Amino acid sequence: MKQFFFLLLMMGFTIQLSPAQEIKILTFNIYHGENPNKQGDSTFHLISDYLILNQPEVVALQEVDSMTLRSERIYNRKLDFMRKLARETGYKGYFGKAMDFEEGGYGEGLLAKKGSAYHTLPLPNPAGGEPRAVAWVKAELKTLEEFYFGGTHLCHEFTENRMAQLDSLISYAETLDKPVIWVGDLNFTPDSEEYKSIPSHWKEAGREAGNEQATYRTGEEAMRIDYIWYDSRKFELVEYKVLDQVTYSDHYPVWAVLRMRKEE
Repeated sequence: MKQFFFLLLMMGFTIQLSPAQEIKILTFNIYHGENPNKQGDSTFHLISDYLILNQPEVVALQEVDSMTLRSERIYNRKLDFMRKLARETGYKGYFGKAMDFEEGGYGEGLLAKKGSAYHTLPLPNPAGGEPRAVAWVKAELKTLEEFYFGGTHLCHEFTENRMAQLDSLISYAETLDKPVIWVGDLNFTPDSEEYKSIPSHWKEAGREAGNEQATYRTGEEAMRIDYIWYDSRKFELVEYKVLDQVTYSDHYPVWAVLRMRKEE
């Protein structure tokens, strides 16, 4: 009996001391899986190989095609990009359609090692322009902790749209019953009205890390417009980097590692 209680005590001690799992996050605007410098050149296997090698817990992809004529021109058949990517990487994949495009869909892609409750919410467009959406998943860690992860691509044309889209996204995030991370190509810079409007408990990993490196580059133009945002009441930042050695899009992948804060 004494041995039994000693075992229980040691189990509790071990659980108490076990560190929180770190969450590796990647967001990447993939330019619909085509090399922007070489029309018709697929980057699918470069993307899938990178994910297999680095094993982030959750991934958000922007500018994803699903069963479009454009994908047929690249792959010689209409391709469900996220389904194929999930199958080849071992993740659970999801495509969140923002709009109809060339007989298929165009929008957001999510990958999670373990996820459920995948869903897509359309975002407002008061000034017109392309439809936009945010894709969500409830992800689960090995420690059984859960969090919501959202990926989006905001309007590239109008500040009015981006402000409305941010308000919709954040208002929804505040209603969720688990900690929240949201990411994507937001099409605004850190000195913009949009950036400054985001409530202070949402922290942006690049700024918190003191890294103002550009995430988008084309020709002479370079900007920081791709972000990882997290609720600082629930997470702390461990690592942040822009993967500028990955050159098969006009954007660079953005990477962060977060740790969930222990409840006090």
